Amino acid sequence: MSTTHVTRRRPRTVAVALLAAAALVLGACSSDSGSDDQASTDTSEVTGQASLTGTTSGPPDDESPSDGGGLVMALEGEPAGLDATAYAFSSSGHYIASAVFESLAKLDENGEAVPYLAESIEPNEDFTQWTITIPEGVTFHDGSALTADVVVQNLQAQQASAITGGALWAVTDISATDASTVVVSFSQPVVRFPTILTTQVGYVMAPAMFEDQALALAPIGTGPFRFDGHVPDVSWTFVAFADYRIEGLPHLDSVEFRIVPDNAERLELLDSGDVDIIFTQRPQEVEQLRASDNKIVEYTAGDESILVLNTTTPPFDSLTARQAVAYATDAARWREERQQGVDGPANSPFAPGQPGYLEDNGYPEFDLEKAKELTAQYEAETGQPLAFSWTTQEDVDNLEDTQFFIEAYEEAGMQVEVTAIPQINLVATVATGSYQMARFRLYNQPNPDTDSQFWRTSSIGDLISINFPRYENLAVDEAINRALAAEDFAGQDEAYQEVNRIFAENLPILWLGRSTWVLAADPSVNGIYEGANGSIQTIGVKPWIGEIWIGR
Repeated sequence: MSTTHVTRRRPRTVAVALLAAAALVLGACSSDSGSDDQASTDTSEVTGQASLTGTTSGPPDDESPSDGGGLVMALEGEPAGLDATAYAFSSSGHYIASAVFESLAKLDENGEAVPYLAESIEPNEDFTQWTITIPEGVTFHDGSALTADVVVQNLQAQQASAITGGALWAVTDISATDASTVVVSFSQPVVRFPTILTTQVGYVMAPAMFEDQALALAPIGTGPFRFDGHVPDVSWTFVAFADYRIEGLPHLDSVEFRIVPDNAERLELLDSGDVDIIFTQRPQEVEQLRASDNKIVEYTAGDESILVLNTTTPPFDSLTARQAVAYATDAARWREERQQGVDGPANSPFAPGQPGYLEDNGYPEFDLEKAKELTAQYEAETGQPLAFSWTTQEDVDNLEDTQFFIEAYEEAGMQVEVTAIPQINLVATVATGSYQMARFRLYNQPNPDTDSQFWRTSSIGDLISINFPRYENLAVDEAINRALAAEDFAGQDEAYQEVNRIFAENLPILWLGRSTWVLAADPSVNGIYEGANGSIQTIGVKPWIGEIWIGR
């Protein structure tokens, strides 16, 4: 048995105030099926949007909603703050944010981006300019008015943000032409701009939040619930907003988000009736929930578990080193033994049914003998052993997973030290380049246009980079540009397939599997079927939060 040394530390705090949020799972980032039957393709000629596969089971909803009562949802973590321009929201962060904020667009039941807080979002003829119409008479929780100028302020702050600015890299101007009209101009055609507005970029905060940073812990939006209280590491509470713009909503009087990091404990709290809703991707809980009487929704279109390699520093500035680790990573056995067959296979950020997916893209399959050869080759090329630090979350599951893979790495001749840090610091550590190899989950969006900001050279900053491996390749940038301008699925597919092949050949990221996420609720909870398909994604807005109601 290997005795790999494990160190636990907190990363340097520079940029943590900006980036720290529950891990990008970390995305939590969204998720995918544990079988090979993945999302089917929507052949829409304009959007190229892959449909989102969501399955539901459990008792049907009551026939008509009833009002009143409170709901408690247990989450795996909390955001460091609810300023959408300053903190990278994880899945947990988006659940909380969606109670208080609304996004300009949302995903419908087919995974298509449609206006939500916006009244309309319309392109010009060549998709280089989009006009957003703002509804009249909408107010924030503090009584201030939603206007075009406020939306401009939000979008300009998003563009300037190190967290979200990469999604708006092609924007050349954001301006209000009157009190209810915003015009966004681009340097090139961007055919699916509304999909970007279904993410963190699309949240609209009250003007007061830009004047007082402390309001990140007492947020003000236009959403169905207004802020009521926050106990750090314990809970966020909200109460119904009496002047909410959608008549008849919300149904609930209050909603509490309780912070419960332990997966098994969240399930126990659901079973005991102490909480009403949970979500999880841990295989043990997924299997138990499938066999339970709870209402469950499984989301199956994204969220890859990945190993990110820092390509700017030794040893992973060497392709030989990246190849050696790729061949020594037995992801198939990990999915079967550690994930109990729940996670699906992954060889790229593109899920089956999405533009860019290739069943065989040339990504290396596990071959320990090949890994040994490449490890020896690296030492011959550099005069140094293949040694590196693996940064991961300091929880039992992640540490056991690292040990699972490290045994093969060390058998191949590599030297590995594990650095375990709190989940909330993982994004900052990777974004500032303070790592060699790190693990989390990412790339869950139903349309790869939205995730493409993570792959662009322009997303690499001097200090902060959301291109986490800091991998520069102009061919990737050019292919992304073609994909964004493509008006049909075929053109988008061809462009992203090129990105797919480049990643498989150059290996800035290693692929472990595609998660299955389950949202589970007590049978008395109604409305989570609204979250099937697009709105159940584990990163991104949750417009159905305001539609939940408790049966009598």
